Amino acid sequence: MPCMAIATRLIYIRSAPPRFVSLRFVYRHLPFSMPASLPTAALRTRLSSHLALCRFDALRDHLLALRNAEFRAASVVLAEANFWTSLSDEAFWSAFRTLCRADSRAFLGTLLKAAVGRRKRGGLQWTAPDFLGFCREDATAIDRRKMLEALLPLASTPEEAEKLLGELWHREDGEKVRAAQLFRAATSATYFLLFKTLRHFEDDKNYLRRVALELMRRGDKAAFNLAGMLREYFALGELPGTFALQLPPYELSRLDSRYDAFLKILNR
Repeated sequence: MPCMAIATRLIYIRSAPPRFVSLRFVYRHLPFSMPASLPTAALRTRLSSHLALCRFDALRDHLLALRNAEFRAASVVLAEANFWTSLSDEAFWSAFRTLCRADSRAFLGTLLKAAVGRRKRGGLQWTAPDFLGFCREDATAIDRRKMLEALLPLASTPEEAEKLLGELWHREDGEKVRAAQLFRAATSATYFLLFKTLRHFEDDKNYLRRVALELMRRGDKAAFNLAGMLREYFALGELPGTFALQLPPYELSRLDSRYDAFLKILNR
């Protein structure tokens, strides 16, 4: 194909049926990250002006009208927690929902980076109506998975983690999907919920052994101790490796009901 064809801003996709897709769409949904242009002061000012007035519809329209290079530069700004500091939690989630409803593939990952940064700095909460509305009404299964992967490691207590799961994990997804998300988050709070979730698989020793072995491969103390707890609680028999944990019956009986007792053994 001649190089001049690039000027048409169209790319031919071999599919059934053949169709033309704009490069604008392709760039925004490529499976790899395109190099982002550095945002200019003028671009930051234009974006910030919409935030100052809480005009999130106008911010959405402005972003969707940008050329590809400008859009990538704007995404750098949107991913910064500092960009959103002027907004309350409620207003942040309102902007989040407005943008992600327009195109979650273009905005969700970027805004989750901002949400994670904001949470680490100022304790962003996930109780706002627009956060709950997006989770319950707008988010696709892929959106919910990405949100859990980003936010679940930030839950400081099992109760907080359970609330997130209540919004973003659906029972029809299956208990193994829930277990996988808790395993991935790898915090004390999510390990406790993982332990409780695995009780649903008490009769599936092969699955429980696989989970225990994957924990051991992580190599850190908490994961190794949890593998030992699974071995003892579910009577999994011998696992490769040396376990220092020796749990008497009274400790085993409290593991799934008391977080403080679980935590004491996890960090032993």
